[in-house]
Amino acid sequence: RRGGQRPTGVLVRSSATLHPAQQQLLMAQQQVPEAVVVDSQPVAVTIPENVKVGQVIAVAAPGGEAHIAVPDGVKPGQVIQVVMPVAATTLTGLQGLAGFLGNSAKLEVNQKIRLAEALTGGCCEQQNIFDVKLEGRDGPRVLTAKEKSSCCDRVCCKPYHSFLIHLSPTYDEEQVLITLERKGCEFSKCCFSPKCCLPYCSCSECCTEEIVIHEGKATGKPSKLVGGNPVAVIKQPMQCCASRGCTPTLEYFHNDGKTKEDPPFAKIVGPTCFGGCSELCFTSSFTYSSASGSDSASIVHLTPRSCGEFCKACCTDSDNYAIDLSATKTPEAKAHALLGSLVLDTMFFEIDQGLCHYDNASNACVITCCLCFCYGCLCPCECHIPLPKGAPPSPENSVGAPPSPETQGGEEGAEGVAFAAENDQA
Repeated sequence: RRGGQRPTGVLVRSSATLHPAQQQLLMAQQQVPEAVVVDSQPVAVTIPENVKVGQVIAVAAPGGEAHIAVPDGVKPGQVIQVVMPVAATTLTGLQGLAGFLGNSAKLEVNQKIRLAEALTGGCCEQQNIFDVKLEGRDGPRVLTAKEKSSCCDRVCCKPYHSFLIHLSPTYDEEQVLITLERKGCEFSKCCFSPKCCLPYCSCSECCTEEIVIHEGKATGKPSKLVGGNPVAVIKQPMQCCASRGCTPTLEYFHNDGKTKEDPPFAKIVGPTCFGGCSELCFTSSFTYSSASGSDSASIVHLTPRSCGEFCKACCTDSDNYAIDLSATKTPEAKAHALLGSLVLDTMFFEIDQGLCHYDNASNACVITCCLCFCYGCLCPCECHIPLPKGAPPSPENSVGAPPSPETQGGEEGAEGVAFAAENDQA
């Protein structure tokens, strides 16, 4: 100590109590520091005793206390040079999201199982939650996306209801990077909702999906937001008279997409058939591509990879997605591909009634084989299995059973029955 001040770079405390996701994220940010705007300078840090590789420690930096993860090949007592921020500001929006993704070539998006929704067969619809992992299934979980919506809208208007999705770091959900705004059906407005005809053919604005991407945290109700800054919009084109009307398509526009003269800067296209029981055996691949052709990514709806995931797919509407970013060059394109996977789930993989359900009108078990996209509509390809009506017939009335004595021989049969009754009385 000199003059009562703590020297820069000396260990302050061990941060082993940090959230595991925060430790993993700090490891990723040390390799890819684009997640923050940094005015930095090199600082000498002495590695303390009894600290292992990968453990996160806190040090005194010029801009305040900072955290670093002990890199590979460093021993206790060794002095290393670490670039520390003088004044760091966490970015929001697409740049902040791209910084968290870093140089990862693969992402995986896992939708969490909501217990009440699973136990009630979807009758009690809950808000969706997604986890984003770097480098695939076993990578660190760094981002969380949480839906914010009205209970009445979810129960009465699902899955076309209005909602917000807040995308934030796993260890700090208050630090919202992106807000997705969906203007859909609302219970209080009924037919006067912004998108009152979503399930039908996409022939007008009220029949097409529209997801607005806001920078930072926006609160309130869709169409009446507080805060947030629209930076892009994902829209479903009107395909009722299009030549490729059987190909699901989403288009990206800058800002709020209200300027019709601006062409889309990117799009997502997918297969005609997907979902239903087919998702147990076959993957569904959607392709993200920029208008210039410089960026492309693959968004794949995954099949179950274990017995637990098989049960999850059969009993719930929770899904898993793998995103291949190996052909994506710009950081913003990576962020757009990730946001596109969340939009695809809400549009195409939340609307079915499960793999099978009971139809009361026809008294049949209905098995959904797949969903077919046709000019904006999702038409289910179903198999109906009729169920028996009422109680099963008694054995004497069954097909092939011998006739009863009452009906076997008219008067002779009746006399035989009376004679048997007299013998019983005797």
